[in-house]
This record gives sequence, C-alpha cells and structure tokens, in this order.
Amino acid sequence: MEPTQACAIQTCLSKNNYNESKCASYVEALYRCCDTMYKKAEKEGKSADEAKSTACPMREVVSRRMKSITK
Repeated sequence: MEPTQACAIQTCLSKNNYNESKCASYVEALYRCCDTMYKKAEKEGKSADEAKSTACPMREVVSRRMKSITK
C-alpha cells in the first residue's frame, strides 16, 4: 500500500468520526491490498507471519473480510 493510500484512509476516517461505513471504498482497497500481499507470500512459500505488514490486519481477519467483500 502506498503511503498516500494509507493517508487517504486515515483522512477519511477522521473526517467521518471513524465511521468505517463512510470510508468503505478505502477500507476495501486496504483489505484487497493485504489479501494480495498474503497470497503472494503464500506462492513464495512464506508463512503469514513472514508476510506481516504494519498496515495489514492478521491473515485470518483479512480472509474473513474478503469473504464478505466478494459476496
């Protein structure tokens, strides 16, 4: 995730009193980016722990969220 994207999420959330539903497109983009990162790591034979990012939730959280996004 690019720093400007992370800033856009934070800006949106703070402008909307941290109401995630008002920033859904930014939050969804974050989860998609994290999902891509974890999938790439898995293809490279790395564990989820090795693919950590300070911007991404744990793999299990991302997987759950992606199921709800793709429905």
